[in-house]
Amino acid sequence: MTITDENPLAQSISLAPTLAEIRAEERVMAAINQLSRGEAIILTDGVDSPTSGEIVIPAVRISTTDAAFAIRHSSGFLQVALPSDRCDALLLPAQQGAAPGAEQCITVDAATGITTGISAADRARTIRLLASSDASPASFSRPGHVVPLRTDAALPMSEFGHPEAAVHLVAAAGFPPAAVLTTIVGTTHPTDVASGDDLHEFARTHQLPIVGLRDLVSGKTPLPGLHVSVDTPSGRTHLESFTDLGHNYLYVVIGELSGREDVPLHLIPADRVVIDAGSSRAEPRILIGLPQTPGDEYCRVIDRLHQPHSVIRTILRRLGCLSVVAHFDLDKPQITGNGRTIHGVCSSDARG
Repeated sequence: MTITDENPLAQSISLAPTLAEIRAEERVMAAINQLSRGEAIILTDGVDSPTSGEIVIPAVRISTTDAAFAIRHSSGFLQVALPSDRCDALLLPAQQGAAPGAEQCITVDAATGITTGISAADRARTIRLLASSDASPASFSRPGHVVPLRTDAALPMSEFGHPEAAVHLVAAAGFPPAAVLTTIVGTTHPTDVASGDDLHEFARTHQLPIVGLRDLVSGKTPLPGLHVSVDTPSGRTHLESFTDLGHNYLYVVIGELSGREDVPLHLIPADRVVIDAGSSRAEPRILIGLPQTPGDEYCRVIDRLHQPHSVIRTILRRLGCLSVVAHFDLDKPQITGNGRTIHGVCSSDARG
């Protein structure tokens, strides 16, 4: 990231969705629509060059036929991803030595209504029971043939693994947050997991939509960490905060932005946000308060505004404006760690 010694220059940034963002949102919606009908999807690590794929089915809707399909095209190892509080309620502790992340819990069978527990019909019943609000710890015998997975619902979406993403998608489809997932085995190489073209061919053969982990970020509206109403000479507005890659920011939106182009975006020290919002200027604008750090912080924001799935870009897109013009409003020149004076302007290679 390079910082120039030129005078501050406004930088126009388009917020129109990129082709990659449009495609990602289409894949997410196709997956949710499929799940909403109780049907299976494929969840991958990356759609373009997947190294593996999981069959995902809403746990509450799985049938014997669904379970048989999942067993036939995987190693037969069926897992059910559940929020951690659901695992606690059902007294499903993590297995000893379970790897960090989505932890495998003690295996279970339905306590009644099954035979050996291993058949597709038996496992489908156990899985539906895990998703049922009527189930209790006494509803299950232990150990069994179905593996519950304890997931962390508090993880940011950018850190989701397959289990968290599966739970999120199933919940978005209108079902209880419980998702069956199992890894698809290859058809070209049956002793390995399906990947690449093999996985795409499997999806085409069975008419299953594919969605990737990174696709989910495009459909997520970041939740503000702070929301305060503010009365200003320009009217009533809102002060909010958000976190992007571990950095905390404040922002204020002044005026109606929907459908506007080149909305002024002022990057200012955080302690000036409320003061500047209270000025008599009535023009629609956005103020983002930044930590008072050297100029690299200002370059970081511009860099993130150009990243398709960044929190900052997503928030500004949801405000409805089509583009912004970023202004670097500093009280005085900043000094970098090597003693250079900068004026808050980043060169074009900051987005490399």
